[in-house]
Amino acid sequence: MSEKYETKLIGVTSGRNFRELGGYKTITGQEIKSHKLIRSGNLAELSDQDVTLLKDYGVRYDIDFRSTKEVSEHPDRVPDGAHYEFDPVFSEDLTNASKGIFALEENAEKDPQFGYRHMFYAYEDMIKSDSAQQAYRKFFDLLLANSNEHEALLFHCTAGKDRTGFGALLILSALGVPFSTIKYDYTLTNITTADFINNMLKQAAASGASERVLQSIKDIQSVHPEYLDHAVFVLNQEYGGINEYLRKVMKLSSNDILDLRKIYLKD
Repeated sequence: MSEKYETKLIGVTSGRNFRELGGYKTITGQEIKSHKLIRSGNLAELSDQDVTLLKDYGVRYDIDFRSTKEVSEHPDRVPDGAHYEFDPVFSEDLTNASKGIFALEENAEKDPQFGYRHMFYAYEDMIKSDSAQQAYRKFFDLLLANSNEHEALLFHCTAGKDRTGFGALLILSALGVPFSTIKYDYTLTNITTADFINNMLKQAAASGASERVLQSIKDIQSVHPEYLDHAVFVLNQEYGGINEYLRKVMKLSSNDILDLRKIYLKD
């Protein structure tokens, strides 16, 4: 099996984690169309060649789950002809509270599990907060609007792993993709961003970061299967499962689900 097939990377070289969701199969054996759904990190550092690659790939929607601060500091380079949608997942309060992630020394020295524990809190916010629920509902509105053949919707955050990963859980579940496949796709981030994470850890170590700080950096920049498992646990315990969450919180009707499957699944 080729590396490209395993990782689903689409060939972007100046950005992180640009992956195709086409090819995954549902529990009934249907397959997601290619050039319809892409998940990625941000588009801020893309080369001209990669911006053209996305245009030629068919990207017509760029859904940005990042905060106001992230977007203002690192705005996307949007491909020609694509509709850009600012759709922040995290509340401003969480964004402000999360500034400590990028200055880990104090928190990590007190608690070597700081980074790991923080991610559980972040996933709970993605499920429960008003801002996240509104953002993911808008995401589904745009998914439903992306009905033309050979036109792709790209959704992303900064690294393309957590806010994007939960978005992938929602849409792949709505399409009927089994959780084992969703989890496989989720953990691909650890392969597709390994070089980036290793370089970050080397730089932090060279700057004198302790083992505790390095562990927190790794826990925040990587994905752990437990993060997704925790999200599913919360969905099951508090909402009756992912399908009930899609129906009651995302307000997806039976017709919406049918339309999504018509748009994104091969006949």
